[in-house]
Amino acid sequence: LDIEGATTLISFVYDELFPFARTHCKAYLDKHWDEDALQSALNVMRSEASQDVTQPDKYPRAISIPPYSQDTKEHGIECVVKAVEWQMDMDRKISGLKALQGLIWKDGYASGELKGHIFNDVHTALQWWNENGVQVYIYSSGSVGAQKLLFGNSKFGDLLPLIAGHFDTAVGAKVEAASYQAIAKQLNVPTSEIAFVSDAEKELLAAREAGVGWPVMCCRPGNNSLTADSCGFAAIRSFLELCRAAED
Repeated sequence: LDIEGATTLISFVYDELFPFARTHCKAYLDKHWDEDALQSALNVMRSEASQDVTQPDKYPRAISIPPYSQDTKEHGIECVVKAVEWQMDMDRKISGLKALQGLIWKDGYASGELKGHIFNDVHTALQWWNENGVQVYIYSSGSVGAQKLLFGNSKFGDLLPLIAGHFDTAVGAKVEAASYQAIAKQLNVPTSEIAFVSDAEKELLAAREAGVGWPVMCCRPGNNSLTADSCGFAAIRSFLELCRAAED
């Protein structure tokens, strides 16, 4: 299952999660600056930023992040905040930013300021699949850690026991057929026995190219309009349609 536009309202990510990470970034950095988890994420950001600044034609506003130092904490935080704001403005899908966002969201979920949005029919479907022995996996561009935070702190409570596993872009980009083949290999099942639900045409096209048996288009409020490329896919507006199809 995809997350944005499938299990979760697409605006939840862009209207709640992303703004939360942006507005709470400085306070989080100031509070946790010396912690290993944060510096580990920032080391990835430092490495990625060092590559960006060598490509001024492609990334003219790229910001370098200085090495960790307690003595220059204020300057370091200032650079990280600017880098985060620039990367988010560019909608960069890179590991360091995702790791930092995940840490900030973890704090938000722990404090109760954030609750993961899950559609009502998804909650019901997850329960049905669990009761009927259907294994459910998540495949999202968001990190596995962020996925677990969302489902573990949903408005329905902890849904992680209903999910067999998680995949992110560490297995490959969602628009590449090889990614779905890699997932099938890890699950030790033929791609033809997998159903993949997403709101993104390019992802479903890649899944179909990989041999996924049931690439399914999810139509939710706020999702992108469908094009001619979507005509070849089964389309659903509720996950309960998948449960009914499994019963037939």
